[in-house]
Amino acid sequence: MADVHTGTATVACGNCGAPMAVLRLQGHYGRQVEIDLCAPCHLVWFDPIESARLAGPGLLDLIGHMAQAQELAHTAVRPGMGCPHCRGRLNTVHNRTRWGQSMQLECAAGHGSWQTFGQFLAEKGLLRPMALADRARAHQGGAQPHCISCGGELAVADENCRWCGSVRALVDVARLAQALDPESAIASQAVHGAAAARTTLQCMACGAAQPLSGGWQCVQCQATLAAQGLAEAHRQVSTLGPALQAHAKRPAPHIVQRRLAAQEGALQRQRERTAGMQAEADQRMGRVPTPERDEGSVWPWSWPSGENPPRWAGAVLGAALLLVWWWLG
Repeated sequence: MADVHTGTATVACGNCGAPMAVLRLQGHYGRQVEIDLCAPCHLVWFDPIESARLAGPGLLDLIGHMAQAQELAHTAVRPGMGCPHCRGRLNTVHNRTRWGQSMQLECAAGHGSWQTFGQFLAEKGLLRPMALADRARAHQGGAQPHCISCGGELAVADENCRWCGSVRALVDVARLAQALDPESAIASQAVHGAAAARTTLQCMACGAAQPLSGGWQCVQCQATLAAQGLAEAHRQVSTLGPALQAHAKRPAPHIVQRRLAAQEGALQRQRERTAGMQAEADQRMGRVPTPERDEGSVWPWSWPSGENPPRWAGAVLGAALLLVWWWLG
């Protein structure tokens, strides 16, 4: 689990005034991302673009902290809530993501933005609205479902949460697993055999069609389709944690090869640009390439010994060519 720091030095919540928990979560490229979470208000504060910096293990930890926070009574968001840094006004911002529209309360001075738990999960494409069949199934046998965003109790007739106003929704567990592991590094997981797009009546693990009267698990492979709460969703995917941590520390060879292949086009364009700059510099300086140099060598002339120059000489030549190109250009 991520490091959690609370105390007088932390930022106070702009809604209830209580010190927020500072979560130090794992980001991309070995970096840490600090996110402020107010458990009673069920809110998260993101500095600019912090949300996009979260890696799979960091997202898993954040969902775990959200699930723990839902055990507390919900403090409603007041109309005059402000920025935790400057106490300034907030603007309601609607953004369009690949998963649909999302909403957040953004500081007018650009310090960051507030999101409820539900808004953050919806922005990541991890929620789907409850259909009528889902709502009826959720209350079978006297069960008491709770709001995904604030954890409040929901009645059968509730289309929206009475406590925080969120639309009733389910956590798409298969989609969550894919968000935690976008590179399919844990290829043995059945969820990675799914196609890129599925309807809500198909299992994302095996693709089997699901009846309207079905449960929360696939009728064919028994994979979890959706969870009614964050705690259950976190429990379903928490087993991926150790493998995700291992992948973050040392990616598998096939993942490294895939990353290099994705960069090959940019590298080729860079080589062509470098060759063009070199040819232009040669032409201006009257330098004639040596025809007998080895095929595939980047050097237009031979080393005095007749062999290709050592590797360190490439850096020197590159710097010199850039300087000459800038001076003559």
